[in-house]
Amino acid sequence: MNPNDNNDSQANMDVADNTGTTPENAAAGTITTETDAEQNQTGLELFVNEQGNRLTARFKPGPQVITISVEAIRQIVAEQGFSEDDFPLFEDRLNDLSRGIEQRRSFEIEIGGPVDSEIHVYVSPDQTLAGVEITPPMGKGLPPSREAFDQAMQKNRILRGIDTSLVDQLFSAEGIQNITEPCCYLVAFGQKPKDGADGELTPLIEEMSERRPLVLKGTKDQVDFRELGDFPVLPEETPLFKLTEPVPGEDGFSVSGKILKAYHGKEKKIKQDPSIRPDYADRRIYVAAIKGMPVFTDQGIHIENTLQIDEVSIASGNIRFDGSVQVKRGVNPGMLLEATGDIKIGGLVDNSTVISGGNIEIAGGIIGQKSPNLKADQPTKENAVVRAKGNIKARFIQDAWVESNASIMAQKLIMHSRLWASNSVKLSGAGQLVGGHVLATDYIEAGQLGTLASVPTILEVGPLDAVRDEMSSVQQKLKEGAEQAKQLKELINRIREEKRHISPEKKEQIIKARDTTRRAMIALEQRRQELEQEIHSRRKARVKALKKAYSGCNIVIADTGRVLKEDFGKTTFYLESGEILLR
Repeated sequence: MNPNDNNDSQANMDVADNTGTTPENAAAGTITTETDAEQNQTGLELFVNEQGNRLTARFKPGPQVITISVEAIRQIVAEQGFSEDDFPLFEDRLNDLSRGIEQRRSFEIEIGGPVDSEIHVYVSPDQTLAGVEITPPMGKGLPPSREAFDQAMQKNRILRGIDTSLVDQLFSAEGIQNITEPCCYLVAFGQKPKDGADGELTPLIEEMSERRPLVLKGTKDQVDFRELGDFPVLPEETPLFKLTEPVPGEDGFSVSGKILKAYHGKEKKIKQDPSIRPDYADRRIYVAAIKGMPVFTDQGIHIENTLQIDEVSIASGNIRFDGSVQVKRGVNPGMLLEATGDIKIGGLVDNSTVISGGNIEIAGGIIGQKSPNLKADQPTKENAVVRAKGNIKARFIQDAWVESNASIMAQKLIMHSRLWASNSVKLSGAGQLVGGHVLATDYIEAGQLGTLASVPTILEVGPLDAVRDEMSSVQQKLKEGAEQAKQLKELINRIREEKRHISPEKKEQIIKARDTTRRAMIALEQRRQELEQEIHSRRKARVKALKKAYSGCNIVIADTGRVLKEDFGKTTFYLESGEILLR
């Protein structure tokens, strides 16, 4: 017990009467100082209460101002015959008594007495540990007891996880005797909840590292800042990432028996789009559903088959991509943009190279630094170069080298450029085609052909050189095949006439050679007929001026040419009977 709890008025200083020692005090065992003179000198007297378990001090100020220290009070107590073994003194009360005497106030106060053992229970903030602090008795106070411990535990609702073996040991006769000073023990143990873990996304591919300039071959410190490396492209079915299983938590409990809830792991949320799908063999593994470039985000990995960049410049480096590319602005001089898919460019292709395995669409046009040489076989660094297996569309084309396996279309202008198109070249509306060499298989069409200045402009459709070369090759092979077939036939006839016996292997070899020759001849004849049809079709190619055809234009249809000596209005040029006519 706390000495402060023994008497609600212990800490109060009660004013005493001035009648001196009373019979009641004497009956209660009042003990005064040795002589009346000494009592009058200090004004302090000591006595024990009726129960005999409290030592009380009474002070009456005398005529003289005196000061009595705490140590002096202890000495007076000892001299009066009150043993601290029986009446342990309360330090705080002694201090109060010393101050009261100094202030010359009449009062009485309990200053000592036996103190029972105390048991205090403490619980950790997370409610999973409980401990007790046991204070040994003072004087003739009561020792700690199991009953007091149980009451304290019940008061604090400590119901679960109690270490009964430890408690039994503490409150055994031997254990109580060993409690000679304040001590603490952990007596109850709950269980902390074990939180689970959310599922995680584990990449199965490496994120693209920083692209770096290429060190030139044969050097150690010279680099090409245009060559920063290619963008990674993954094939279909490439494993991209794996989702781990969420881990459930384990609930705990407090020392009061309350369930402590644990966090249970949740599935990792991913953004799933058509570019990825779960693997058929393991649904927690996701694979690429399309070929393309992996893009890492907080919600997973997805595949983009279209590379989107701001512009092609020194900052981006040359671009080579297995897929389609979209450029917001343009392609700067000297740069390369190459893609297996379609290419869309929002700005200008400025004296640079663009190559596509699909279509090319250029919003701002194509421009080089110098017109291509009409007799050159390859472009130079001063020419803008655009090549596509599909169509090519541009606002304008100037000083450029442009090749398409389909058609080339421009809106405003084609000037001083070399163009090859497997199908056609077309300028819409009033578009102007001036200078250079433009070649197409089917037709060339523009609002205006040439200029008033009679700038030489070659407009060629239905070229036959390649077709004729192939026709000559096919005809030669047909001739050779016919000769080989004749020799095989003569060989077979001789064997039959001479009734020679040949091995099955030799017979099979002769028959196989005969059949192979027949199949080759059939294929060659079919190709010869296709080439004849192609020649016939190319002779129907056209060159059309929607508004004007100026003098100086050289019109070539199926290898037949005509240089315009005068200007014409809306005109279509065509080939008939070996001569270019117009209508």
